[in-house]
Amino acid sequence: MTDVMDTGDAPEVTPTVSPTDVAPPASIAPVMMTDCYVELGTANLSCLGIEVSIEPENKPIEQTTFCGVKEYPGPVKWHLKAKLAMDYSTGSTYDTLSAAVTAYQSAGTLMPFRVRPYKGRAVGVTNPFFTGNAIPQPFTVLGGAAGSASEADIDWIMDAAPAHVTT
Repeated sequence: MTDVMDTGDAPEVTPTVSPTDVAPPASIAPVMMTDCYVELGTANLSCLGIEVSIEPENKPIEQTTFCGVKEYPGPVKWHLKAKLAMDYSTGSTYDTLSAAVTAYQSAGTLMPFRVRPYKGRAVGVTNPFFTGNAIPQPFTVLGGAAGSASEADIDWIMDAAPAHVTT
């Protein structure tokens, strides 16, 4: 236990005042992944979509010298990732993905895509399209646990950064 000496004069406490905020707080409207639009090629696969993301993969460049290791910004590789419920109907999951893989393998044809947060809303600043071209790769044609839906997962590299379209 520490002895505290009472001098009779308590120090004066002055509250700290924060400076006035320069910018007002942002109003938020988080994107709820309940109504996404997913178009691969010319097929609207929105109702078969389970997950979708357009992600950068940062590739830092590492340099080792006698003074240590340092990382520098490197190239960015973009990915179109999606999890889709498998369906073998014409124009559906299997048909669309397998046609894309065949077209790429035979002629180098990229798969155009368009994704936006809300299919039920008009394209705009708060509901932009992200669009680009992906390099189709083989995918799981059938798979899943007992009692669950078969799903196809894709992780296709894009040929460039996606375009952000608001009109």
